[in-house]
Amino acid sequence: MEPRDITPEKLRRTLEHRLPRKSTSSSVLVPLLHNHGEWHVLFEVRSNTVSQPGEVSFPGGHVEHNESSFEAVLRETCEETGIQASDVQILGGLPRERIQGGRLVRPFVGQIPAESLRHLKTSSEVDALFTVPVDYFMSIEPKQYRYKLEIPEDRSLPPILQRHLSVENPYGITLYWEYRGYGIWGLTARILHNLLYLIQNYQE
Repeated sequence: MEPRDITPEKLRRTLEHRLPRKSTSSSVLVPLLHNHGEWHVLFEVRSNTVSQPGEVSFPGGHVEHNESSFEAVLRETCEETGIQASDVQILGGLPRERIQGGRLVRPFVGQIPAESLRHLKTSSEVDALFTVPVDYFMSIEPKQYRYKLEIPEDRSLPPILQRHLSVENPYGITLYWEYRGYGIWGLTARILHNLLYLIQNYQE
């Protein structure tokens, strides 16, 4: 299409199929289980085959084409932990989180049977699975850390762009819990903090 041929209607037809069909690109599950009289949260440790290797996260991932956020989170949970979809009881959702690149993540909260712990199995994307009592998080406020973001130096960038990037705020802030050598931070900590806030402020 030549510039002289551009019309609003042609633009609409050209861009229509590129509009996002869903407002959420990924979904995760906060798996809760009741074991020996107390609630626990199930976490996974990401393997070296995926992004952010070694980080603690919740089961979940990308929402595929023609798939709902709910369907995606069940599929990913089953693939990553070995839990059967029929064993996951979705209790509700939490506010969506925006992550790097502008993508939106929809967190779900679900209950799994305590017996599922005996049948957990990791996948190529997961190195380990572990649980933490909810009481642990409710008794300890997360620490807050300010960390420096790396802005790569690229001498091929135009001087004006280099100047703008040099004054961008190079710091981020994250919540952080540590449990038996595992660090829980970033998106996972934010989602968990939101859930704990709702639990602690629940009113009949």
